[in-house]
This record gives sequence, C-alpha cells and structure tokens, in this order.
Amino acid sequence: SYVPGTLTVNPATLTVSAGAASRLYGAADPVLTGSISGFVGGDTLASATTGSLQFSSATTAATPVGHHAVTGGGLTANGGNYVIVQAPGNATALSITPAPLTITANGASKGYDALAFAGGNGVTYSGFVNGETSSVLSGTLSYGGSAQGAVNAGSYGILPQGLSSGNYAVSFAPGLLTVTPASLLIAATPVSKTYDGTVSASGSPTVTGLLGSDSVSGLGQAF
Repeated sequence: SYVPGTLTVNPATLTVSAGAASRLYGAADPVLTGSISGFVGGDTLASATTGSLQFSSATTAATPVGHHAVTGGGLTANGGNYVIVQAPGNATALSITPAPLTITANGASKGYDALAFAGGNGVTYSGFVNGETSSVLSGTLSYGGSAQGAVNAGSYGILPQGLSSGNYAVSFAPGLLTVTPASLLIAATPVSKTYDGTVSASGSPTVTGLLGSDSVSGLGQAF
C-alpha cells in the first residue's frame, strides 16, 4: 500500500541592501539607492516581483547626527515564491554628519587706560540650520587670545572658546581688539631770565593725562 507524503516548498529569501549614504545635519536626504539579491532558478527582478524597488529613510532635517536606517520597499513577490527581507546593514546605512558652524568674536576697541583687557565683546554665529540658535550649544562662552591681559596700545586677537554641539562641527574665528593711544599734554612752565646768550630755561614742563602708575622722566624746557 502506498501512503502519500507532503512536499512543502518554502519561499526563497530576497535580500534588499541599501547603499551607504551620508549628508550633513539639517540637509535633505540624498537620493537613496541599493540592490536586491537572492533570485534562483533563472528568476529576475522583472519576472519574480511586481512593483518598483525604492529606498527611503524616516529621517528629517532635525534628525540628530548618527547612523540611521534606510529601508528598501515597493516590491511584491509573485506567487509567494520569495520573502523580502532587509539586509542588516540597512539599519545604519545613512550617516548624518555634523553641520559646520563658525563662531566669530566681535571686534572691540578702547582707549589706553593702563588697565588690562579681559573677556570679549560677544560673538557672531554662522551656520545654524533648522531655525536653531545658540541655545542648542553646550558649554560656556569664554575668550582667549593675545587680547587677554593686553594693556598697551596696539592690536590683539580675541579668540572665542568653550562652546560645542553634537550636531555641529564648531570652529572659532578671532576678532580684533584695538587699544588706541591716550592723549598726553606736556605744557611748558612760563619762566623769565636775563639774556645770557643761550637757550636754557629753568623749571620743568607740566604733564597732564598720565594714567595709572605711568610716569615720564627726563623732561626739560628751553627757549
């Protein structure tokens, strides 16, 4: 006697593989592409599936920096002969990288006052996306550069520092501190003398405008 058995034909697996892609934080996704593999028995994409292979991502302009999934879809297996799965690498196929952000120190100027300069005059930001502001930055704004402690008249660099963000590649640009000379008035003291055939004159000039502990020496006066 013969007893029939059962033959089960399980679907083969088609693997959808997304191509690696990248973009800056705040930018639109690039055109996403990829491939599909696993056809058997001479089957092709056209003969074994219906639809159009497409790749998409759920990311938006505000999606943070990191690796994000790209999903392939749009296909249906004809006759149930295949199951369509995502390749493991699809989970991290899209890389979002930090957007460039430049923080520039504002320039500053002051007249010489014998006091050391400290700090800065604020900063200007260039590169924020998604309508963001400095509120998304972490850390505390501070200043360095040759301007810190500068006393004498001249030009010095003010360099901002101390701010960072995971979604921005922050670079710092210096500003310029200009210390202009103060005014110093040297006035001769009126004197008189009997003619002696020389230009010598007694007394010393008066000095107005010295600041701090500054002083002058070696002053004299002559007719």
